[in-house]
Amino acid sequence: MKTALLFFACLHGLIHLMGFLKAFKLAEIQQLTQPISTIQGVFWLIGTLLLLAFAIASFLGKPLAGYLGLAAVVLSQVLIFTVWQDAKFGSIANLILLFVAIQMIYQANWEKKIDSEKALFKKSGSIPDLRKIEELPPAIQKWLKASGYRMESPMISAEIHQTAQMKMKPDQTNWKEAQAFQVSSLDPLGFHWQVEMDMIPGIKIFGRDQFIDGNGEMLIRIGAAIPIVDESGDKINEGSLQRFLGELVWMPSLAFHPAISWKEIDQNTAEATLKINQTSGSGTFHFNEAGDFVRFEALRFYENKEDSKRFPWILKVEEYRNFEGVRIPSKMNATWELPEGDWTWLRLQIDSIKYTYN
Repeated sequence: MKTALLFFACLHGLIHLMGFLKAFKLAEIQQLTQPISTIQGVFWLIGTLLLLAFAIASFLGKPLAGYLGLAAVVLSQVLIFTVWQDAKFGSIANLILLFVAIQMIYQANWEKKIDSEKALFKKSGSIPDLRKIEELPPAIQKWLKASGYRMESPMISAEIHQTAQMKMKPDQTNWKEAQAFQVSSLDPLGFHWQVEMDMIPGIKIFGRDQFIDGNGEMLIRIGAAIPIVDESGDKINEGSLQRFLGELVWMPSLAFHPAISWKEIDQNTAEATLKINQTSGSGTFHFNEAGDFVRFEALRFYENKEDSKRFPWILKVEEYRNFEGVRIPSKMNATWELPEGDWTWLRLQIDSIKYTYN
């Protein structure tokens, strides 16, 4: 897509060069039958340079690309009006580029917002005193040892690159490919997750889930511009907390946090309850005989409506990998157990993890 835009914008820009060449009598341009003054010729040259700058900035992914494109399209269209009979079909190209430029502006603003939010999770302060391993249930102790977790260097944050396949609703048959990035942190206690998914060629869905200080928030926008989900409130807070709790297996040091209270179920099962400010939630961790985590279960609110009910939400491990010497689940599925049937809506793969240690 970037290469196609580069070619299209450059071609449109070079066509504008014809107006400059005609104005300064540097070439005979038969396609332009109307007179063009030297002042107009200068503006045709500026239009060429703006379109070329837009093409290059877009290809390089620069934040100012959309603004360059908007300026280029406005100038180009004004110039086309001055020689309308000869250049009117250039308006079609400008409409296409205008759509692309506006989308880029919204995307640049979205990325600026996301970057400022992520920065909060990358500035860790002082974490509380963590629990001792003997205070945890036997199943958790066994898992920590099996994972290769090092007690002397607890992680205080994790930056996680992910590849995902998603379904937006239960009756959807095809999976949508997505790329995601998450920051999980002990201080502040929570996570920030961003995702990009192709909706149709040329248009993406941008999503962001965030949980911080006991408050959750979900945003989904088409093209980073049109909001289709903007959810918050007590039910979102609880559900986001339970998600964060289930993802504890990616950052094992979270198991020692004093905000989590543990309850032993049996030698391979333990229940955790996390409370942050006024938000609390629980979930159950299941392990096999070798100590590997295999499944997490929680009763989560399905949808964010006044009459929404809780249904089982299951994380199931498909594969393990070692990251920085720690063995964690690298492939997991997320499933809702609904009255009308199970809905597996997410297949998630961990591509890389970068830990920050205390």
